[in-house]
Order: sequence, then C-alpha cells, then structure tokens
Amino acid sequence: MKLRFWGVRGSTPTPWRESLRYGGNTSCVEVRTARGDVFIFDCGTGLRPLGKELMEERGHASISAFIFLSHYHWDHIQGIPFFEPLYNPENHFFFHSFPAHTQTVQRALEEQMSDPYFPVDMGAMAAHRHFYNLCNDQVEFNGTRLTAMRLNHPQGCLGYRLECGSRAIAYATDNEPGKADFDRNVRSLAEGADVLIYDAQYTPLEYVNFKKGWGHSTWREAVTIAREAGVKTLVLFHHDPDHNDAMIDSIVHEAAREFPGVLAAAEGLEIDLSGEQTAIRMPAERRAGDRRLVHLPLVVEGRRADGLSFVEHTILENLSLSGAFFELENEPDPRRELTIHLKLSSEPSDTARVLQVVSRVVRTEDAEQPNKRGVAVVFPPH
Repeated sequence: MKLRFWGVRGSTPTPWRESLRYGGNTSCVEVRTARGDVFIFDCGTGLRPLGKELMEERGHASISAFIFLSHYHWDHIQGIPFFEPLYNPENHFFFHSFPAHTQTVQRALEEQMSDPYFPVDMGAMAAHRHFYNLCNDQVEFNGTRLTAMRLNHPQGCLGYRLECGSRAIAYATDNEPGKADFDRNVRSLAEGADVLIYDAQYTPLEYVNFKKGWGHSTWREAVTIAREAGVKTLVLFHHDPDHNDAMIDSIVHEAAREFPGVLAAAEGLEIDLSGEQTAIRMPAERRAGDRRLVHLPLVVEGRRADGLSFVEHTILENLSLSGAFFELENEPDPRRELTIHLKLSSEPSDTARVLQVVSRVVRTEDAEQPNKRGVAVVFPPH
C-alpha cells in the first residue's frame, strides 16, 4: 500500500503563508494498493487537487475509487462538489459512512449541494455513485480488508483500519479521548498498525483549558495510543487552523521525545508500505522565510531508515533562520533528528567556530549529482 496526504487541516482551510509548509487543505488521504485500487479517506478541500491528479494520470481511462467518510462535518465533505471526476459519466465512486440520524449516506451528502447552498445539485454529477452504510463493520474489497468502528465526536464519527497482506493502516481522526468504549475502539483499530493517522488538533494545554467536549484530541494522547497499540509510525493529523508551521514543528519536537516514530501530516507526504521497510517521502518544502545561498563546510550526523548511523561531510547550500538545505549520499530517516555541525571559519585549525544544531528532516529529493539526495531540514523553535 502507498499513502498520500492531500489535506491535513482541521475545521477550516488555512491558505496562509505561515501554514504553507504543512498545508491548508482539510482532511483527505489517498491509499493505493498493489493491484491499483484507490481508497480515499474523507473528502475535505484536499479532494479537489486529488481529483485533478487522477484525471491527469488516467487520461481518457475511467476512474473508480472507494470513499470512506469519517463523518459529515464541513471540513470532511466540502471537497465533494469540486471533485471533477464526479462529473464524468464513465467514472464510478463507492461512498461509505454511517447514516446520519434519519438520513441515508446519500441524502446527507446531497444536502450540502441543495438550494441555496450551491449553484447545482448532486444530480449534475454524471458519474456512477453508489452509497453504503457502515457502522461497526468489516468488509473486503478485492482482498483488502476494511474495519470501521465508532469514535467519540459530536454527531458521530467512524475510524477505519485498512489491511492489505501483512500491512495495516489506521485512520482515526476527530476523536475525543475519555470514554472507555471509544478508547478501546481506537486501540483496536491501531493495534500493531504500520501507520496510525490520528487526530492531534489541540495541545494538551489547549484541550484541558478550553476545548473539552469539542470532539478532538492531542499529540500526547496520540503518543499514548501509539505506544499501547504497538504502532510503528504515528502521523499527527487534523492540525488546528490556528497552528502555523512553526507551531506544528514544536508539537512534533515535543512528541518525538516520547515516541521517536512520529511525524506531522503534510500535503504531499507519501508513505510507501509496499516493501519490507516503510519508506517515507516528505513533500516539497514551501518555506515562509527567505533563504540565503551559502557555501560552507558541513558535517551531518544521523541515522538512516535501516537504523545504521552515519557521519558525512558535505556543503551547506542555503540557509534561513528556520532551516537549511544540503546534499547527502546517505538518505536520513525523516523520523529521527539530524545533528549538523556548521564550520563558520575557513581556517582548518579554527575548531572554536563550529555551530552545532539539532534539526529535523522535512524533505528529501533527487539531487543533480548521482548517488546523492537533497535534504531540507528545519531547526527546532526556541
């Protein structure tokens, strides 16, 4: 299975400059299996760019996907009217969620496009649309098993576990801890998962003082679940609209002290579970601050995804107040911190002018030189 994040924000889109690195679209995660099946979890504004990508990729071929909605709040369905593949009669989409009160899944989705909220109703969507009810269910799609369980959120919510072969992904957003039945459900979904995508909208302080009863969780609860359930990689998700990039950096920095295999969801983040080891590719960095081109000697210490440590001499290529960019022969594990030693003097004997900074990888990319990777890092906030 391969995952890609198209929308990672909670509550409302945040198209602000200070939030561009992690992204401002609301919840939408794509999963693809080895046989080519497409699974989509939630249809926030991130669904719109996913639709464009699918159309460009498939060309004139038809598109089909299995869609799973956690619930019907705006930030999880507002991409549906703007998902272009839904307007093509050759495409097929299979929507799954729980019935909302007396409404069916179909009716709950149609209402957001009814008069006076949208210029056309859902009847304008020519694609074949199929709607299915889920509650605490387990179903199979071409050899891929999906488990749905109830979570604790106002008006209801579903969490999901997707299993393909020996690999498992858990998607549990919009969940508030503290109720025993729902707490057990989350841990059941997450048990032994390769990847847990979990609601971490609030900091512990925000939750305790202001946000109890709002239906969301914290990074500390995410870490607790990941440890108890034996999760391999924890992805903090559903970022608060008031949390900019620097704030999310600080949250990840705190969470990593308690659970090393943690990262924050970002638009474009890809996680590949098709091999024996999990491969994580960070999205292209969209930095708010200006960068300065430099050419200074650099020593980088870190660990690769296979756990082996490395020390590599390289050149610092550009620098900002919040991060840096350089090339390495080793590809660092993005879940672990890197220590960089920046030499501020050109004199070989001048050891006093070396700046040591702990940093975190936000992107790796192909480099112009063969056998090298471009690496972008951010510095922790102080």
